[in-house]
Amino acid sequence: MRRVSLGLLVLLCLSSSVVLAQEKPISAFYREIWTTREGLPHNQVNSIAQTPDGYLWLGTWEGLVRYNGLEFQLFDRSNTPALQDNAIRSLSVAADGAVIMGTSRGGVTVKRGDQWTTYSEKDGLAQDEILDAIQDRSRRLWVATENEGLSVLDHGKVKQYNIHNGLPSNVVFDLRETHDGDIWIATAGGLAVCSHDGKLRVMPSTSGLPDAPVFNLFETRAGQLLVGTERGVYRRVGNTDQFEMLSPLLPQDGAPSLAEDRSGNLWIGTVNNGLLRLSARGVDRFTSLRGLPNNRVPSLLVDREGSIWAGTNAGLLRLSDAPFSTWNRDQGLSDDYVRTVYEDHQGGIWIGTGRGLNLWRNNQVVASYTAENGLPSDSILSLLEARNGDLLVGTYTDGVLRMRDGKVLARYDAAHGLPASNQVRSLAETSDGSLWIGTNRGLVRLKNGKFKRFGISEGLPREFIISMHQARDGSLWVGTSNGAAHIIGEQVQALDMRPTNGAQDVFGFNEDADGTLWMATDRGLLRYRNGHLAGLGIHNGLPVDTLFAIVDDQLGSYWLTSNRGVLRIAKAEANAVLDGRHQRLEYDHFGEADGLVSAQCNGGSGPAAIRDQHGNIWVATARGAAFASPASLHAFRRPLPSVVLEQVLADGRPQSIGRVLSLPAGTTKLEFRYAAISFLMPRFLRYRQQLQGMDHNWVDRGNQRSVQYTNLKAGRYRFQVNVAAPGLGQNWSPQITTIQIEIQPQLWERPWVLVLAALASLLLLWALVRWRLFNLHQRATQLEQLVGRRTSDLQEHADRLRASDQEKSALLERLREQSEAFERMALEDALTGIGNRRSLDSQLDAAFERAVRGDRALCFALFDIDEFKLINDHYSHAAGDQALVAVAHALRDALGGAGVLARWGGEEFAVLFERVPLARAQEICNAMRLAVEALDCSAYAPGWQLTISGGVAAREDAARPEDLVARADALLYQAKQGGRNRVCS
Repeated sequence: MRRVSLGLLVLLCLSSSVVLAQEKPISAFYREIWTTREGLPHNQVNSIAQTPDGYLWLGTWEGLVRYNGLEFQLFDRSNTPALQDNAIRSLSVAADGAVIMGTSRGGVTVKRGDQWTTYSEKDGLAQDEILDAIQDRSRRLWVATENEGLSVLDHGKVKQYNIHNGLPSNVVFDLRETHDGDIWIATAGGLAVCSHDGKLRVMPSTSGLPDAPVFNLFETRAGQLLVGTERGVYRRVGNTDQFEMLSPLLPQDGAPSLAEDRSGNLWIGTVNNGLLRLSARGVDRFTSLRGLPNNRVPSLLVDREGSIWAGTNAGLLRLSDAPFSTWNRDQGLSDDYVRTVYEDHQGGIWIGTGRGLNLWRNNQVVASYTAENGLPSDSILSLLEARNGDLLVGTYTDGVLRMRDGKVLARYDAAHGLPASNQVRSLAETSDGSLWIGTNRGLVRLKNGKFKRFGISEGLPREFIISMHQARDGSLWVGTSNGAAHIIGEQVQALDMRPTNGAQDVFGFNEDADGTLWMATDRGLLRYRNGHLAGLGIHNGLPVDTLFAIVDDQLGSYWLTSNRGVLRIAKAEANAVLDGRHQRLEYDHFGEADGLVSAQCNGGSGPAAIRDQHGNIWVATARGAAFASPASLHAFRRPLPSVVLEQVLADGRPQSIGRVLSLPAGTTKLEFRYAAISFLMPRFLRYRQQLQGMDHNWVDRGNQRSVQYTNLKAGRYRFQVNVAAPGLGQNWSPQITTIQIEIQPQLWERPWVLVLAALASLLLLWALVRWRLFNLHQRATQLEQLVGRRTSDLQEHADRLRASDQEKSALLERLREQSEAFERMALEDALTGIGNRRSLDSQLDAAFERAVRGDRALCFALFDIDEFKLINDHYSHAAGDQALVAVAHALRDALGGAGVLARWGGEEFAVLFERVPLARAQEICNAMRLAVEALDCSAYAPGWQLTISGGVAAREDAARPEDLVARADALLYQAKQGGRNRVCS
């Protein structure tokens, strides 16, 4: 017993954080469960491991599974030829990040990066039926087999351990390398250890271990070796060969899995007793009766974010200490359906449910009151602590109960003079001692023992009372199902809210220090300040219409409850949107993934949410009372994970990811899929990305995890992506994930090909000239011979030759004119009469070369007619042609001789400014824009106003003419996005 007490003393010496973690029972943790319905290939999870990049790996009977927090990826024999068997029994991760898999009858497979290697009996293994496999710090592979002992692959050498050379059994269940380099071996016949010098030592029968198989081995962060046997868990005593029971509180059951959480608590997966947690406060059990998929837990893992993963025979479970904790029937509440929460002056939290009243104090439910123990009504709608300390309880059918020490002292209902309904949804006590009772048939004031009813005739907008709030000035605000009312003394002033978002139901109030009143309504959040009403709704970015409660956390944020979870918004942000300084409201959205057992919060009774004296936010939900500590959200601010590039697709084809990605010529489309691996805060993560060479700045992607680029040209690019968690106060991570991409040019885009083409053209031209000269020489010789032979004939036919010569001259003139016309057609736009893109391309190349050689200014501008398609659609294509001509002439006239104008294509025009600085080019472009804006379109497009948008770029930003054009095009796009009819530079 002394040794057992010593073991418990070690647990009691844990830090205060352990005690805090232990205060929350397992059933109060946020939990998720995955089975084959959610994408697992098999419900039994034999082993769990996590690699340094954050991925979770699961070994199942139907393959290896990789999980990134959002989706499963399966590796099996159908898509991974190196796997010889789908049945994965064990997983371990080597120091270099390699994943080592032990299979049922396919040997050992090691995944190192993108390389898969399988070891089998051909490589020296004693057997292909594997129970476990690990790689030690010397990169030796240790392999535990089903019934042939232990094999060690040591850089080409093989060593076998079995019953013939000292192993207690040939059935080896588990292997563990400890901090001192020893390899511990769990077998069906007991425990053995192989020291770093290769000597095998078997634990004797006097070691304190039971005479039973050893299933699992685990070393704590403190270096303590724990042994999971068929009859419970044992720990090693110092560095001896002696062992003792870990705790008498644990059942003597098989323990196939062990893990240690961040607080030092020990988690134990058993064969028959489910999941256990051993801490300084004892043992907490979590079984199939409380939500565990199955009581047999063969695998456990605590991931790098602190979540506990349990693989069972019927699915995978994750437990995490989420922002919200929920208390319900699992922790002793009389019912899950919570309608109201209230804090008394002693710090106790009263929880009103559909089946009774509960008191929560010191992290546990200390009292419950239901109809079974004397409470007149089980259904609780509202709560209030009177000034004398009595608890006032509004019920669904029995009016108001005045309670003290759990006993009912008085009742205010119809039978005792209450001049309204017994359904009491709200209670308030004003500074003059009046008790206000809100029912579904009017408002009642109890003052000096007398009731007074307020209804429509007294000025209320409706008699169905939902909420009340005593203002700082002592007046009373009342929320009804048709607006709010303000009661000052005996006067009732109705506040019609329908013009503001169409709001009617007022579920809750909150008042700022300056008297600003906020109301949670069925049409969003309303602000009443200095007699003016303004509203935030879906059009401002809220994800829901109906809000039930608004709570000020005194840390700069409001917490809003709804049927779809809890929202947190910054006060300053809400005011900025209402004042017109911001357009959209940013918010954090908490739901079932954040610890709410149900995202359905309750309203229509009160209070439905509160802030207690410790700063915790309590919320009434359909599945319990949930609470969160706004000041402790930083506890969930884990270091931001690095972004992992999961897949790169080029023209739809997956690519092997490396530091540099070289793509073939003609590639025009890239798609990147990425994820920051986090299981604790995936909903908080936001991404941004940039493709340098395409994007000039970072592009925020929100929570989207993929991006696609099209119309890419040959060249070099650099893709980078990183992550932030603004909802947790974490800005962009300094760790940026990058990959270099190079798209090869087409053959005709390569410089040497262009040089060869130019040389070939010159050679062809030279050959044509030579051929022509030779041909002319031959013809001249023939003519001379003909003249010599037929001098007389020539004289006789002189007239005919002269006529023939004239005809030839005319033909040559026509050919010359036709050639000139063809040349003009090739370089001139037929519709507008100005130059075309071909003419400007050649001029741009030459001008760019001159500008580089002489270090002179060169600017290039692109214009696009705004909404040109509408002219064609609304008037006609003929009208569109007239508009193009008019714009071309206006641009030409405004440009003068300052540059070269051309029609770039469609409704686009381009201008080349040689020796013109960017500022001057910007002025000229604006003058051209104004010239177009001044055009009169009435002759062909009555009522239409022609405008253009443009972008002008300077050579200093470009290394090639194409870069200059791309820059101008990007600036044109910026002008379009900025509202059109403008020029950006």
